[in-house]
Amino acid sequence: MKYFLIYNPISRQGKSKKDFEKIISILNSKKVDFEYVLTTRKDEAIELANFVSKKSFDVVVPVGGDGTICEVITGLMLQQERFRPMMGALHVGTSPDFNRYHKIPNGIEEAIDVLINGKTRYIDIGKVTHRDLRRKRDITSYFGSSVNMGLGPSIASKSNGRYREYLGDFLGTLSATIVSLVDFKPIDLNLRVDGRNIDMENIFNLTVGKDPYLASGMRVPIKIPENNGRMYLLSIQGKHKIPLVTNLWRLYAGNILDYSKAKLLSCREVEIQGTGNEKLEFDGDFRGYLPAKIEVIPRTLEILVK
Repeated sequence: MKYFLIYNPISRQGKSKKDFEKIISILNSKKVDFEYVLTTRKDEAIELANFVSKKSFDVVVPVGGDGTICEVITGLMLQQERFRPMMGALHVGTSPDFNRYHKIPNGIEEAIDVLINGKTRYIDIGKVTHRDLRRKRDITSYFGSSVNMGLGPSIASKSNGRYREYLGDFLGTLSATIVSLVDFKPIDLNLRVDGRNIDMENIFNLTVGKDPYLASGMRVPIKIPENNGRMYLLSIQGKHKIPLVTNLWRLYAGNILDYSKAKLLSCREVEIQGTGNEKLEFDGDFRGYLPAKIEVIPRTLEILVK
């Protein structure tokens, strides 16, 4: 098989260079047929993955964090399915949520072995239509893990900045969460979930996703198959911040539903309207604004797994 690697050199705040050098060395030692390119700007991985046809490469491999994986997924999903290569994953970022969910090893040697000898599996992919960053038009993107609105975009922006760089993955994300809460005001959202209207008030965070792993050890208490054609919707509401802070540990313990203000639903499609400038984050990066339509595309992307 022939592989096309898309490497994000600023993943893990630029500390992944040695990992990438090791990857290239191992691939060469195993006489793997591959080419690679380094991204130089945001969303370039989308364009690169969209350009690659399975006539030229069998597998496209994002080398970076979940944000890079998300961009590659979007690029592949924008292709017609008959031209779409498989996807592998070499995670050299911070929080490996996509790999954890799909049981793809994070160790470089193990992950490369999966690329060469792994099994293939078709998985569900999330599709999100939303207002773009300049708020002039609606665009369609795809994701492998989850979409967040409320606290999520602020947490992602802070933790991807200096917080993780200086404090590490766990403490960096936890600190970003607490700091984001200081000035945050709960938002009101109007949802249409599988054709049913639901009004939600005083939302701290709303998550719609496939992957129960959120970030840096946070997780949703649900076992959801990667190809069952469904997503989960987790809402955390409340008028006051102190109860949320005192229950924050439950996101790490995996029992957030023991907090009375957290609710979990199963769905296939969600349309979300806000009241102003509500932001969207998915797969670890701030991506745009509401309104948004989020839906699951069943069994559509072929990936390599252990």
